[in-house]
Amino acid sequence: MLPSIENIQFEENNERLKVVLPVKRHWVYLVLYSVMLLTWVGMFVFGLVFIWQTAFSGERFAFVFTVMLLVLLYPLYLLGRVVWGQWQYYAASREILFVHNDMLIVRRPVSIFGITTAFDRAHITPFYYSEKHSSLAFDYGHQHVYFGRDLPTDPAGRLIGYLNARYYPHYDEED
Repeated sequence: MLPSIENIQFEENNERLKVVLPVKRHWVYLVLYSVMLLTWVGMFVFGLVFIWQTAFSGERFAFVFTVMLLVLLYPLYLLGRVVWGQWQYYAASREILFVHNDMLIVRRPVSIFGITTAFDRAHITPFYYSEKHSSLAFDYGHQHVYFGRDLPTDPAGRLIGYLNARYYPHYDEED
């Protein structure tokens, strides 16, 4: 029997449990990263056009200059991946936790391009509430993974209790 916790939706089938958590939009960050993303797209397109023009200009230095520009375009590409990931993080309106028998997936969906992180359940500790980060958390090896940052404390505690009772029945919180 799935619990009824306000603002949290549960779905279950034979393969997994799906927990949908609400996320508040931080509009300042979303606007900031949107501007950065549009600027990056403009810079990247301008760089590609400039490389194309240089490569086929017919000048004797065209090959070397094109290679130099491609090398400089690579860090710009990496920066774009970071900006794209942060934009997706702040554009998401919900966070989904998939609990499979052998895997745990945390997903912040923005259509089909959302940020997805998968963890092997054999190396996951029981869930807990992080006071420092005001969020749900679990440890994956030595890595602390935080999710559900916008949940109030009471629903977060009830969700932790349900998940630990279901997936870690022998876990004692005082240990």
